Amino acid sequence: MYKFSSLITRFFDKVIIERPKLIIFLIIAAVAFLGYQAKNFRLDASAETLVLENDKDLQYSRLIDARYGLKDYLVMTFSPRDDLFSDKTLAVLSHLCEEIRALKTVSSVVSILNVPLLESPPVPIKELAGNIRTLKSPTVDKSLARVEFKNSPLYQNLLVSPDLKTTALLIYFPVDDVYRDLLSRRNQFKEKEATKGLSAKEAAEFKKVVKAFNLHRDQMREKRHQDIAEIRAIMDNFRQDAELFLGGVSMIADDMISFIKSDLKVFGLGVLLFLIFTLSIIFRNFRWVLLPMLCCAFSAISMMGLLGMFGWQVTVVSSNFISLQLIITMAITIQKTTMIKPTRAVRDSSRNA
Repeated sequence: MYKFSSLITRFFDKVIIERPKLIIFLIIAAVAFLGYQAKNFRLDASAETLVLENDKDLQYSRLIDARYGLKDYLVMTFSPRDDLFSDKTLAVLSHLCEEIRALKTVSSVVSILNVPLLESPPVPIKELAGNIRTLKSPTVDKSLARVEFKNSPLYQNLLVSPDLKTTALLIYFPVDDVYRDLLSRRNQFKEKEATKGLSAKEAAEFKKVVKAFNLHRDQMREKRHQDIAEIRAIMDNFRQDAELFLGGVSMIADDMISFIKSDLKVFGLGVLLFLIFTLSIIFRNFRWVLLPMLCCAFSAISMMGLLGMFGWQVTVVSSNFISLQLIITMAITIQKTTMIKPTRAVRDSSRNA
């Protein structure tokens, strides 16, 4: 063990200490390369990152999605200032639905205005095929519609609240056939890999499918982010008439990624300023403030570059690794710095003597 330690010490002295310019150049080159690779650094806030890969419920969910299709949608709640079934409120709701439906990426909007009413007044089954009434039909009885929305198991607590003060809008987006195909193929490869294993040809095909899926998913996320921003802009025009909230899996994932990016920036900047302030008080020397901060920056950039280079996406759980890495790197750097300064002081005193 001592011999091995001695070899490391001699290697460090001969290669690292005696060639400082070359080592610094190699470090800067490596950090620059990894810094370029950091452009591929990605955050993944999907639900799959929070469950086990071989979870039975996840496999069942994938089976249902493959069988019946996966349709993306958002949910908007609408709580008007006036009565929900008044002419003024229904006109505002109709205008809101029309503006949302006018967006190019929205396929349909389901609301209390266009769902079928079977008991307002009651209609015989044989007449339903060609005479389905909605709340916008001229022959519908609004008083009976109020009762039907309140008591119907199809609409109560799903489309309207029990007190009839809040209703929901389902905003559907077109089915992405490319995403469904790539998702199905990826899941099939994953299941086969977990049970039977993949051949060399299948492993290469699986790698291509995963790459294509991730690329298409990122494009879809950017597109959905723009859709959510446009819908929220429309909502802002109606807040004087009603209280509006937006929800849905896509919105949660989009907001979560935005929150994580914001937290990384804000918390990272806060940690940076705190470390600079702390080092300035402890060492009171610009050199011993700059060098530890460079070590922390090089460490964080290198890790982000490695993650981006290998395509390893950071999840919600591990998104704060940068802050932890800065703290750990700073602790090690301060320890080494406090060891270097007394050593140099001893050398200077010996030379003066």
